Amino acid sequence: MKKTLKRALPHLPKPLQQWLRSLAERKRQADKAKRKERTQVRLDDLLAQLDAFDLKGDIILHSSLSNIGKFDCSPEQIADAFFGRLVGPGRTLLVPALPYNTTMKEYLDGATGFDVRSAPNAMGAIPNILMGRSDALRSVHPSHSVIALGERAAEFVSHHEMDATPFGENSPYRKLTMSNGSILMVGVGLNSVTNFHVYEDLLGDAMPIQVYLPSPRKVPCVRGDGSPIDVTAVCHDPRVSAIRQCERARPFLQEEGAIRTTPFGESELSIIDARGFSRTLLKMLLAGESIYGPVSLNGHQRQAVHSALEHLA
Repeated sequence: MKKTLKRALPHLPKPLQQWLRSLAERKRQADKAKRKERTQVRLDDLLAQLDAFDLKGDIILHSSLSNIGKFDCSPEQIADAFFGRLVGPGRTLLVPALPYNTTMKEYLDGATGFDVRSAPNAMGAIPNILMGRSDALRSVHPSHSVIALGERAAEFVSHHEMDATPFGENSPYRKLTMSNGSILMVGVGLNSVTNFHVYEDLLGDAMPIQVYLPSPRKVPCVRGDGSPIDVTAVCHDPRVSAIRQCERARPFLQEEGAIRTTPFGESELSIIDARGFSRTLLKMLLAGESIYGPVSLNGHQRQAVHSALEHLA
């Protein structure tokens, strides 16, 4: 039922879409309250699990504390602990800073501009707390900006606005992939991972499912120094996004050894090799599978996938 509703949602009248989202949010909040009544979670136990992962290199963090349970400390203390564990010599921490929690099309249809100094971050408590640090840097991109903290923060966020798509070669997502970084999931599943789109933008027109709507738009943006720039924004097709089921990739990731997962609280913790992640998704295409369902590649597409795999070797 849930999958059917997700696919039908983009086709429904906007007032009905909004009502259904409001209903889902009320259910989510009720479930959240129930979880907090059931499970007590210690920050020390979370940190011990992160240490067991033996994390190295640059990391992008996706998190939902409410999915795990009721912690014995504040979100600010948890964010400080993440910073202490995940930022240091040779290590930069990234967190997504998308300014919307609707579909990308709904957001871009109403977007009048993006100011990197003041745009909201709809990605939850931990990203917002980390974004408030004085040393946090944010990439200039109207739909898929990223916060970076640490040694290579400036390098990661620079020139994101120059790419024609959100996950191009200048994006923090592609840079993390090419630098052998990792994707850390705390209390979330694969559907929360933005790096899924790296392989799509790497393939471009050779992607067997066209994930973007055909008409790019220019969004007025403001850089950190106050200077203006118009940024090209392409929009994910909401009808294609509605059939995306990222958990389809889990068995392939497990077979490739690209993901490690451990139960924690009422959810789980996972670490994914970012380069292995994109390679696995490309191999799925060669096997006739994708996060959008079965695919069939023509000769040009198959060659493009092999070229992308060589690029990621």
